[in-house]
Amino acid sequence: MLSHPDFSDEKIEKALFLDIDGVIHPFTQYRYEHLNDMEQLFDELERKFQIDYREFSKYDVAIAYYDWDKDAINEIKRILDATGAKIVVSSSWRCSATGEYLPFLLLMHDLRKYLYGYTPINRCRPIEILEYLKAHPHIKKWVAVDDMDLSRDFPENAVVTCQKITTADADRCIEMLS
Repeated sequence: MLSHPDFSDEKIEKALFLDIDGVIHPFTQYRYEHLNDMEQLFDELERKFQIDYREFSKYDVAIAYYDWDKDAINEIKRILDATGAKIVVSSSWRCSATGEYLPFLLLMHDLRKYLYGYTPINRCRPIEILEYLKAHPHIKKWVAVDDMDLSRDFPENAVVTCQKITTADADRCIEMLS
């Protein structure tokens, strides 16, 4: 089982627990037709970020680059900028090798600067979030944004999305974190 350290020694007070699929990656989008264009994309990303994305799964890079929804990403940024919250990844994207290069996928969308950490991996998202909060008592306000209905476990802290985060969802997050 992978364990992910926090990315910062900073003690944050607000956290956004971020799922990816169904929040910034709508399930309706899988554009594997771009796989033939990956060399061009890898060259472009290397020029822009000085990172060789060829080291990562070309499928994950293609999905993150082409399929993560730009409007949804902008809503996440709006929440973070409005509240000062940081991202704690609770998505299954943090598992396996993908978790090791997830910061570089987030970088493609200017989300890396908001990344604070990852929840532990134990196959039960509510427990993972609770374990993370227990280990980080300095977090006073938080919201879990997920297409999985976490509202039964966290009635005051869950925003359930449908396909992707909307402006109304983001407004609810801002209200919860303010």
